[in-house]
Amino acid sequence: MPELLSMVASTVNSYSRLVPGFWAPTSATWGVENRTTALRVIKGGPHSQRVEYRIAAADINPYLALAVAIGSGLWGIEHRIEPDAPISGNSYDREHPKKRRLPSTLHEAAERLLASKAGRELFGDAFVEHHAVTRQHEEREFRKAITDWELARYFEII
Repeated sequence: MPELLSMVASTVNSYSRLVPGFWAPTSATWGVENRTTALRVIKGGPHSQRVEYRIAAADINPYLALAVAIGSGLWGIEHRIEPDAPISGNSYDREHPKKRRLPSTLHEAAERLLASKAGRELFGDAFVEHHAVTRQHEEREFRKAITDWELARYFEII
């Protein structure tokens, strides 16, 4: 999940909500009916059980998101990856291993994708490198912008 995040949270704005307290995940975790985890198991009834994939951004490419979700699930099965124990309670209040923490910026997410063995196996070197470079470019373009908040906050003191 942390390695493929830039493919399901592909804009700078996607990372504005991936902070503690916003009911969005900050680590690759799972739990039953837990809105602070990345995967939320919803028990429902016999015909309505499901898993909510909570890291995807609203402006996601749905085809890419499905490919990431299905591909990473299959990769986990093929490599016999066992999930950690489910999180009960507030996931924000726990210290998770570094490898489970989600990147906090688009640039960091692109770097994680570039170094991802799973990403390269699932999507190929050419796609991974192209996607990561475009996300790094997006972050650089964002850094050039001056927001209204910055102008209002700092105009008088500079």
